Amino acid sequence: MANDRIYQLKITLTDSDPSIWRRLLVSAGTSLEELHRIVQIVMGWQNLSNYHYRIGHQRSDTEPCLLQIPLNEIIRDDLTRFSYVYDLRDGWFHTIEVEMVLPADPQGQYPHCVTGELCCPPEGCGGVWGYNGLLEILDDPEDPQYIERWDEVGGDFDPDHFDLGLVNIQLHSG
Repeated sequence: MANDRIYQLKITLTDSDPSIWRRLLVSAGTSLEELHRIVQIVMGWQNLSNYHYRIGHQRSDTEPCLLQIPLNEIIRDDLTRFSYVYDLRDGWFHTIEVEMVLPADPQGQYPHCVTGELCCPPEGCGGVWGYNGLLEILDDPEDPQYIERWDEVGGDFDPDHFDLGLVNIQLHSG
C-alpha cells in the first residue's frame, strides 16, 4: 500500500556554496501543500512570501490543484527530482530529490528531519548572492555596514549552525 511507505527527501538550496541542505522522512501521502509547510520549517523560512513547485512542465502557481496531490501520485521512477521556489523576489530555488523509498516504521513520527547542514539565510537578504555578500560583511568588522547588518540578523545568528532538535520539535508540534 502506497501510504505504508515513506520518502527520504533531500532538499538543497540551489547554488548555495557551501551547500545548505536538509534530509527528511515524509509519508508518501503527504500533499505538496503540506510539503510546503514542512520545507518552511526544515529550511528555517518564515512563510512570508509566495511559493510554487515545478514538477516536470507543471507549476503549482498556474495549476493550484497540484498542491492537493500526494507525493505518491507525483513520484515515479522517471521523476525523482522536482523544484520548490520560495520568494520570487529573492529567488530561493530548492531542489527536492527523492533519495530512497522506505517502509514506514509503525512507531515512526513523520515528517522527521534526519540531518542537515548550515543555517537558513535570513528572509529578504537578496537570494543566494545577497546572502553571500551579507556573510562577507558579517565576517569583516572593518566594513562600514558591519554593525547595521549584525543588528538586522541578530547577535545570535550563526551561519554554520543547524538546530536539528528544534526543527523536529517544530515539525511535530504542528
